[in-house]
Amino acid sequence: MLAQPLAFIFEGQAEVTSLLGAGTDPHTYQPTRSDVRSMVEADAVTYHGLLFEAQLLDLMRQLEQRLPALAAEAYQPADDLLRDGGLPDPHTWHNPVLWIETVVGLSRALDEQTDLDLSEERVAMLREAALQTDAWIDAVFADIDPEQRTVVSAHDAFQYYGERYSVRFEPLLGLSTASETKLARLNELVDLIEEQNLSAVFSETTVENAGIAALREGAARRGLALRALPPLFSDALAPAGEPGSTYFGMLIQNTINMADAMSGQRPVPPASLLDFLGWNGLISPTPTEAIAQ
Repeated sequence: MLAQPLAFIFEGQAEVTSLLGAGTDPHTYQPTRSDVRSMVEADAVTYHGLLFEAQLLDLMRQLEQRLPALAAEAYQPADDLLRDGGLPDPHTWHNPVLWIETVVGLSRALDEQTDLDLSEERVAMLREAALQTDAWIDAVFADIDPEQRTVVSAHDAFQYYGERYSVRFEPLLGLSTASETKLARLNELVDLIEEQNLSAVFSETTVENAGIAALREGAARRGLALRALPPLFSDALAPAGEPGSTYFGMLIQNTINMADAMSGQRPVPPASLLDFLGWNGLISPTPTEAIAQ
């Protein structure tokens, strides 16, 4: 979620490498020797913080003694953070306006602490992309009955999205994918699916599917047929070249799939948005391919 916007801002100045590839779960990720070597040899390292990459914290503290090791959490106002049981929710990228301001703050720190030069023109383009994407997502859900705007997800990753766009999320797991599925919660969600006739029940690309599979089995035992839906992108992007492989592409793809599950209609982003993102390299595949898929 950080690498692609940072690569856009510093295009032509820096090689930005994401060590956590498509489908990798940052909550449980443990760096390999090769990953550690890459970080030690880098000019700077960025990470999200807020206990998101929990296994990296000790390594980051060590790296801070050698090079700029910057956490995005330092550029997120505390008042903007949602909390669960006192713990901050780290999944801030699901609010694009909040996330891009975080990326801009992090970029300014990189400008100050490294040889990189911040491009204000690119910052403005990134902000415009966030505003246009945000406006489209808001319009999509405004056209859907509020009583239909409920999503069952594999873990509690979408509360920023839900707050921004008035969508109710009912997660199977908590903030971290390392938490365990509780039978009581599973039964509670099956009851909810039955009572509200919900069809928006999603697995996620970075979460082991057993919990959602058990939820589907529980629903089936009550005669409830749930649609097979594409998984949501919660904590990582799609593989390169696929819809959802860029930050804004991920937001668009999630929105299309959720709206389709709620209403049976697949919203198409306006050509103006897709053209803006495509021309500026902020979405892949190309706009035409994104619409087709």
